[in-house]
Amino acid sequence: MRLRLLVTLLLIHSLVACAAPPVSTPEPVPPSPTVVALVEEMTFAEVGVRLRLPSGWQSRIEGSTIRLAPDAATLAASAIAAPMILLDTTPLPALTAQYGAAAANPETVFELASSTIQSAGYTIAPTQAVQIGAAQGLAADLSGPSSAGRLLVLVDDTRVVRVLAQAATAHWEAERTTVERILATLELLPLPTPTPTPVEVVAQPQIVRSGPPGFVLRIGGRSGLPNSRFIAARGLAAAPDGTLYLAESGRGIWVFAPDGALRTTFGADELLDAYDVALGPDGDLYVADYGRNAIVRFSATGAFLGRWGGHGDAPDQFGLSAPQRIATGADGSVYALDARPGPDGLAASSIVRFSAEGRFIERIALPPDLAPSDLVVDRNGTIYLAESFAGAIVKLAPDGSVLARWGDPANPAQLAGPVLDIDRAGYLYLATYAGTILRLAPDGTIVARGGAPATPGSIPNPGEISLPNGIVAAPGGVVWVSDNSGEYSAVSAFRLQTDAAALATALALTPVAEAPPSETMQQWAVAATASSFYAPDYDPAGVVGPPDVPECQDSPNAWAPATPGSRETLTVNFANPVFATGLIIHQNHQPGYIALVELIDEQGTARVVYRAEPAPAPACPFVLTIAVEQTLTRIVSARITLDQRDGSWSEIDAVALIGVP
Repeated sequence: MRLRLLVTLLLIHSLVACAAPPVSTPEPVPPSPTVVALVEEMTFAEVGVRLRLPSGWQSRIEGSTIRLAPDAATLAASAIAAPMILLDTTPLPALTAQYGAAAANPETVFELASSTIQSAGYTIAPTQAVQIGAAQGLAADLSGPSSAGRLLVLVDDTRVVRVLAQAATAHWEAERTTVERILATLELLPLPTPTPTPVEVVAQPQIVRSGPPGFVLRIGGRSGLPNSRFIAARGLAAAPDGTLYLAESGRGIWVFAPDGALRTTFGADELLDAYDVALGPDGDLYVADYGRNAIVRFSATGAFLGRWGGHGDAPDQFGLSAPQRIATGADGSVYALDARPGPDGLAASSIVRFSAEGRFIERIALPPDLAPSDLVVDRNGTIYLAESFAGAIVKLAPDGSVLARWGDPANPAQLAGPVLDIDRAGYLYLATYAGTILRLAPDGTIVARGGAPATPGSIPNPGEISLPNGIVAAPGGVVWVSDNSGEYSAVSAFRLQTDAAALATALALTPVAEAPPSETMQQWAVAATASSFYAPDYDPAGVVGPPDVPECQDSPNAWAPATPGSRETLTVNFANPVFATGLIIHQNHQPGYIALVELIDEQGTARVVYRAEPAPAPACPFVLTIAVEQTLTRIVSARITLDQRDGSWSEIDAVALIGVP
């Protein structure tokens, strides 16, 4: 009823005061012999109105109410003699929320405003329709035992305006014309846009790109703007194009490009304490909301899709400290680690499996000696657990039975790691408390290493790890690890150093195993466009596919610009996006005039990888091989600039892109 009280009390308060006996009986006031000029234009932006007043009139704003009177004494008086005008506004949505859609018409508003006035003994004359700008309204005279006035209500698309003009009866008769002329100047202005509650905009975290061999880059740390720092960087996931997702306790999910550029954040309103994130096969994201003991599903763009779980003893609910770690299977199932008191009162670990939509499927009991800190699931449904306290990785069948256990009891620190991931070839990645990152073949053999331990009590340097809290094997052979140490919180990218002998042994002992997904592939261009070509036969299609011009010669099987002595561009496209490591360009006629080569990624960003002064090549045909440090984003095309302004006429036969799928 708060709005209704505002509607009625605002309008009745002064009327009741008028009805109280004045201190002395006022003398009759004769009408003004001359018309009072309205010389002062007043704009009240706070309530969106403008009107004109006689000289000397006073005004006072009280919230959304304006008081107008001929002088300061009348403005402050508790009992009104001389005229006073009260005007207030209410946003239309607020009124309709209280009284329903009917409150959007003038009749309902007028009834609300006049009902209490009538109950106080005032008479309301028949209403008259009024229109001011786009606002429709009603107006009526009112009279009481010792006062009189006029009530006006207006309704437009955004607000309700109520105006009450009143005075002691004698003054009203004398000043009525002036008051009506004031009201006739009333204009409704656009309401000011409310100042939104400031929302902290997340800023790009600091990026460090310089470090020891194997270190790629680091996002975050201890430096930078407060709104660019992580409170606690935790679980990680990576999309096929290298997009990185970080579960972070303060702001939900951070999304980064493969090169560390911040793209967006989401989930701050839906997540109480994001602990882990997993990517489903359809691109949806699943987040372990530790604060609500729940799993939350988002689309790849961050749209909230659903939540399930919660604390409780039901099969589809979680214990007080879960879920902290989740994983997804190839069939879209979502797996979550849980721990709750068992029949003996001791904590018992299990895995809860849901469908992609959150339907409970099963609860997989784990052996009583297991208390895993993380889990992953391979494409066959085999489960791997990081048993950090025992310094082991445990391999389970889909039903939870133990298939293998890797780790050295004599050296438990070697595999003592809290976070685990798996790549599409079945290789495991473990970040250990010792500050190292390990890649293990499907048989448990350590085949690659990276990272280094941070000095205890110090801020980690680039390439060092203090306390890992998340790991993901991203495309292109990059491994991301989140790390926290006091006020330091960061995510670092590494390329691990492969132990070739150990890898060869693992592949020999496990014939069905694949090589880790960091082997390069070579592909020829599948399409091409150019700034010009020599018609009709030397069009850009001549560079599509492998080279087909033997030896050094002019050939319509290659691309040639329309004329010699020009500067031209050739753009070639490739079928498979790769993290590029090189480009090969076959030139069959007057080679050596390639001045610039750019690689273009899926976002359309071009990166220069070759620049040279055009000059005849030492041999013909000539193959230009360009080696590049593996790109962090996937490359889909290349742009070649040919500078033959010395009068030469070059031709290009084929272009190949080399990279990691």
